[in-house]
Order: sequence, then structure tokens, then C-alpha cells
Amino acid sequence: MHLMGIILFLTFSVKNDIAETTSVLGYKRSTDNPGYPKNISTNDPNVKAAARVTVYAYNNMSNDLFLFKVLEIKKAMIQIVKGIKYMLQTKIGRTICTKRQTTNPDKCDFQKENLLKKVLDCYSEVWNITWIHEVTVLVLKCKDIPVVPLKNETKEYLFYSPEAI
Repeated sequence: MHLMGIILFLTFSVKNDIAETTSVLGYKRSTDNPGYPKNISTNDPNVKAAARVTVYAYNNMSNDLFLFKVLEIKKAMIQIVKGIKYMLQTKIGRTICTKRQTTNPDKCDFQKENLLKKVLDCYSEVWNITWIHEVTVLVLKCKDIPVVPLKNETKEYLFYSPEAI
């Protein structure tokens, strides 16, 4: 009979206002809603790892001759769903390394030549199921960010006259 009283107390406590923190048998209930996305630091090592996975996926899917790498992680969110899902807003940039030279863009500098510079704004969702060592890029959408030339830079164009051909 005593056990039934505890069960009723627990049920009653769960039905209380969700914004309150209730103490039940010495444990505090969190005000976080499980399963909902929440913000996480862009400097978190796991966020940086997820961003690298995003760039790796982009490099494998793109037809670009050069590798891209993370330029900036603008925003990161995390959601617990049968593993951890990272939702990232990143900027990635074209490096000077070609895909034939290396598969690791970490040691490559970004393109300095204005004609070869390319920056993309990307949204990605990376799902990490740690206990089976599986990482999947669920969503990867990137769009070009126009690169504005510096004031001192001039673009050179080659023009051919019809007589030269």
C-alpha cells in the first residue's frame, strides 16, 4: 500500500506545470523538453567534428577540383533522437589543395586568387549514433556567397579578337 502512494505522488508531480522544477524522492526534474533542438556552442569539439563530416560529404559530392574546408561555424543546434543530431549553419571555403593532392583539407590554405575564391553558406544535419559508430549526413544544402574583390584587386580577362582566331 505504501508503494501505491509513491506511484500516485510521481504521477501527480509529472502533471504539475512543466516550467517548475519538482523534487521527487530527492531527484530534480529538468525543465528541458527531451527531443527538442537546443542551441549549443559553435566551439564544442563535437560540433567541430560534425562540421568536418559535413565538409567531407560536400567534397565527395562536388565536382570541384579543389577541396573545401570549414571557414566558420555560424550556428549550431543539437537534438537527442536515437543518437545525436547536429544542425549546423556553416561557411565553407575553397582551398588551394586539389582533390588529387590530398583528402585532408585541414592543412590547406584558403584560395587567395580572386578568380578561384569560392565561399558557400551551408545548412547541414549530421546524425551521430555513437554506440554503433555511425555518422550520417541527413541534409546538406549549400549556396554561393558572392566574393567581393578587394579595392586594390583588379580582375584580368583575356579577350580574343576575331582576327586572332
